[in-house]
Amino acid sequence: MARAGHQAVEVELEVPTPQQAEELSQLGVELPRASRLGDPRAHPDFVDLRVTAVGFGITAGGYLLYCEGLPLPVLVPETHVDLKLTSAEPLNAAIYPDRDTALADLTANASRSGRARYAWYRGAGEKLIVPTLFSPATTPRIARTMLEVRQHLSESVQRELKVLLLGLTGAKVLQGVFSHVVRVSAEPALRPLSRQEGLGGEAPAPRQPVPRPTAPAPEPAPAPAAPVPAPAAPAPSPGLVQALAGNNPTRPVAPGSRLPQDVAVNPRIPRQRAPTRPVGPSPTQNAQVQEDIKYLESIGATNIRVNQQQITVRNGQRVGTNRPDLQFDYNGRRYHVEYDTPTSGRGLGHQSRTTANDPDAETILLIVP
Repeated sequence: MARAGHQAVEVELEVPTPQQAEELSQLGVELPRASRLGDPRAHPDFVDLRVTAVGFGITAGGYLLYCEGLPLPVLVPETHVDLKLTSAEPLNAAIYPDRDTALADLTANASRSGRARYAWYRGAGEKLIVPTLFSPATTPRIARTMLEVRQHLSESVQRELKVLLLGLTGAKVLQGVFSHVVRVSAEPALRPLSRQEGLGGEAPAPRQPVPRPTAPAPEPAPAPAAPVPAPAAPAPSPGLVQALAGNNPTRPVAPGSRLPQDVAVNPRIPRQRAPTRPVGPSPTQNAQVQEDIKYLESIGATNIRVNQQQITVRNGQRVGTNRPDLQFDYNGRRYHVEYDTPTSGRGLGHQSRTTANDPDAETILLIVP
């Protein structure tokens, strides 16, 4: 019972691994026994509770998990997934430090009943608690969405990496080609996926071209100039995708006082201009805006405006003279996107003014050089 004036503190208990328990026993530490102590499925870091969307890349060799609190998706190799496994038992309630340690204990303690077994471990840079095998028996929400996303892509087999991202409600969130996540290792450990980085911790070494033998020449020919690698195809801003999946990385701000020029603005809706207009002098930002517009159009966003005065959802009215870089309607809500450089520091000011003009809208701040 908590006394008056004392604040309750939540504590997440985790069951130690057998090795840890043995070490504590040798030190004379006796652990409490409880049947539901530290159930990994009830832990706030359990991946099935943190996931917001699932994607599947046909040639990536696995699934992309978008999780709350992680800025990048997590790649789960297909070898870590069994979508037909509907019954399995955990080896124990311990959370192992990594997958290899968990698998070693599974091998040493094979089930006598013949039932499938799995264990828990810390993955994604110790940010998530995951099972050694993703399945309907271990991660039912994720497995259900994995089946749905595979079904949607069954008729879209391409040589390039095609990704379809579904929210856990079944709504399509993203569909496109992602060349920048093709190079992944074949058997990685679970962790956040970064650009050209495998899931085993280190970036996979690029394949070196194998020189072909050539016929001897009287005189050595000058070496040809190395071809300039083509830039990676742009992709939708991860922050934008994350926000529309229900996990906006931009923290909301409380609406403040409106500026006099915004209060006095004519509420009449201005005509919609071409969305190809720039938002600033940065070619990178302008290119990213256009890629994000393609993504928005693919998921059914409407009323898309670029660098125009702020309006409300469904063309309700004009509410400010400020010009959000990008604004649109999606699922009955107005969104405003601001593209800033890493050193500009103007994003929070833009967000504050936009929120003051329309507290019901949502703002997404993106950093693009």
